[in-house]
Order: sequence, then C-alpha cells, then structure tokens
Amino acid sequence: MAERRPRVSDALASIDPPRNFSISTEERVRALAVGVPAYAARKRRIEDAYEGFVHTLVALHDALEARALPERECEMALLTEARTFDLAAVNRLIEVHNRYYPIEADLPIDPLTGVFLMREEPWQPEPSLSAEGLVASALSRVATRAASTP
Repeated sequence: MAERRPRVSDALASIDPPRNFSISTEERVRALAVGVPAYAARKRRIEDAYEGFVHTLVALHDALEARALPERECEMALLTEARTFDLAAVNRLIEVHNRYYPIEADLPIDPLTGVFLMREEPWQPEPSLSAEGLVASALSRVATRAASTP
C-alpha cells in the first residue's frame, strides 16, 4: 500500500510547518525568555531604514517621471533628496552592528586565517549607506520594475 503524502495545505496548517532551517529547543526557550537577539533587531532596523530611503526615492522618481523631467535632472533631484536623509544615524547603527555581530551571533573563526566565517565563507561587514548608493539602488529598482512590466 502506498504511503499517504501530506497535502501542502496540511503541511502549512501544521503547528510545525516545513522550513529550510531548524531551531533547537535551547534556542526556542531563549527566544521565549529573552526575546529577539540584539543583532537581529539591529539588522532589522538597518534594513527598515534602507527600505524606507529607497522607497522614498522611488516614489520621488515616479513623481518626477510623471512630470516628464529629463533623466539627468531626475537623478540630480534624487541625489539632492538622498542627501537630506539622516544617514549618520543609520551608519552609526551599522558600525555597532559590524563591531558586535560576529560575537553576538557566535560566528566561528577560521583557525588558519583568524577571520569570522558565515556559512563557511569569510564574513563581510555591512557597508555604510551613502546618498549615491541609495540613488543607485532606487534607479536599479525602477529599471527592474520597468523591465518586468509588459
């Protein structure tokens, strides 16, 4: 007799849904008792700030494009807007994250090179944000969106 395979809807409705990682009992208890690790909360704040900046720039680009502004003027307006963002505060958060993340996340160290490893590759610190980088990310999103629109 053939073994019954669970339906996808059964698996997703399960109390223990399928996932591509596992959480030990120790980690589950720690999460309940202590809450989100500091490095995860910091990373989320960094990502949220980045997404907010890029979203603002994409919205501005759309508004300027609707007014038929030349692309070069649009880019200059985006750069001017990006320079008004409080990047110093986010970059301080990134600096703290880069300083403490390897220790808080208990990253292993390569005994030969002395560098922290993440998924068996050398860990790379988060890059600082810049107005130019944010504009490039916003323009990349606009281009990707335009390419995917039929």
